[in-house]
Amino acid sequence: MKTGVIQKESRTPLYLQLAELIRRGMMSAALEPGAPLPTERELCERHEVSRATVREALNLLKQEGFVQTRRGAGNFAALPAKVDRDLLRIHDFNHQIEQSGHTNRAKVLEYEVSVSSDEVAQQLQLGAASEIIRVKRLRLAGDTPLFIETLYLPRERFSREDEGSLASTDLVLGRFPKEYGVHIAEVLLELEPVLLTEEQAKLLAVDVLPAAGLLNKRTSFDTNHVPALYAEWLFAGTNCRHVLKLTTSTRGGE
Repeated sequence: MKTGVIQKESRTPLYLQLAELIRRGMMSAALEPGAPLPTERELCERHEVSRATVREALNLLKQEGFVQTRRGAGNFAALPAKVDRDLLRIHDFNHQIEQSGHTNRAKVLEYEVSVSSDEVAQQLQLGAASEIIRVKRLRLAGDTPLFIETLYLPRERFSREDEGSLASTDLVLGRFPKEYGVHIAEVLLELEPVLLTEEQAKLLAVDVLPAAGLLNKRTSFDTNHVPALYAEWLFAGTNCRHVLKLTTSTRGGE
């Protein structure tokens, strides 16, 4: 689904597409919390959909906490409360794949060197005109797609990386420490539920849409607390299970 455009030929129901467009507007701050939403009629005309489609989309967003209705005043933007999740440690996902008896693979889908976007520059604490290496990969366990991974690397720091070298499955714990002396000491994670696009669903072997996905944004810091790389991992709910293991110490009687 293209940003801002309802795709009438898509298998994704129109009301889900419209809800996603409104949701994206809120998450990008185009609609601040408390701001009035366009009227139902305006949404119908803008997106060329029926009033029933608009109402279904708004009802869904109300259930999710993104929209509030004030009697006599209309609908208003709202952002649902988010819960911080501490995942406690850096996991070697490669090791987990191999321990499950599968072959760990990475297929490069896209590679480019470009000027960093505002979001990436902020995550990596770079200047607006800084060059970054962007590589999009499909991560697989054997022939089974697990997640879509997009890596963003400061070009000045990882100058020798190219499409061939970035096909390696052993970057963070292997190549980067050996080639550049970059050791990851801390990872900041942000987890956010999303709807998969048709392209993403096809890559992840998801046959039925709409389908939920989990977007995992990861900023990795080196031992000097400097951001070394930024990554986005997109999972479907079909082939991965996310588990958080907590270990506590107890004393007698407690």
